[in-house]
Amino acid sequence: MADEPAIPRDALERVLARATELQSTTGEPSEAISQSRLLEVAREVGIDAQHLKQALAEERARVAFDSPDGGPVLNALGTAAVDGQRVVPGSAAEVQSRLEAWLPRMEGLGVRRKTSASTSWEPRRDPLGNALRALGAGGRRFDLVRADQVIAAVTPIDDTRSVVRFDVELSGMRRTQRNLMLGVGVLLNGLVFATVSVPVLFLASGNPNASGLQVGLVALGAVQTGVGYAIWRALRNGYRRAVSRVQLRVEQLLDDLEQGGMQPPPSVMGQVANALLGAATKR
Repeated sequence: MADEPAIPRDALERVLARATELQSTTGEPSEAISQSRLLEVAREVGIDAQHLKQALAEERARVAFDSPDGGPVLNALGTAAVDGQRVVPGSAAEVQSRLEAWLPRMEGLGVRRKTSASTSWEPRRDPLGNALRALGAGGRRFDLVRADQVIAAVTPIDDTRSVVRFDVELSGMRRTQRNLMLGVGVLLNGLVFATVSVPVLFLASGNPNASGLQVGLVALGAVQTGVGYAIWRALRNGYRRAVSRVQLRVEQLLDDLEQGGMQPPPSVMGQVANALLGAATKR
């Protein structure tokens, strides 16, 4: 009606959120809404259909991801999960094909499990994969080969665009760093105690006052605490740098897909043929 007041966009969002909340508390059974009906509702409230399709694709790209192991020490080290999401050109089938050609050969990953919604990748378990995981190769770091798994979900928006989402689990790398910290800490603190406690106790024994022994023990405790903190800080920072490299690698992969890169690498025979063709052209 002409005399009905217009509803601002920010108020509309609050109204829809409140209406959803009220419906959930009425006890009435909720019904799923089809995408076509949702698009109709979006048109009625002035939401662009392309934006809605993208939002739906981004929501569907989210996968069930088990929470990584936690604990005071593990949580203090840093996060054990990395993710990234981007809208990229190409149909879902095209983008999926590019990932399946790229990740095994260029990132050292193999398929762990494949569903209609996503593909779970893990480091290759052959000798080459083990070498990449331990040393890296090809003149650059293989940052994803230390992950427990890399889940790649490709969700279509329409025939020309797709949403790609990566979820990377790093629980194993974080546990390894914690165990390394505890092992190195116990070893170095044992060495400090063995080397420092003897002169401290010797000097304290020459002091007729009991305070000399107390001062020596306090000094020994301070040294061990300082050594433990230095170890903790170094290993924590090393782990966080590794997580940052994984995050950067995920963003680089998304950049490649967004810019039309990550084309399937040529086979060995293809590389040989290209080299021979190039040599013949130069003659």
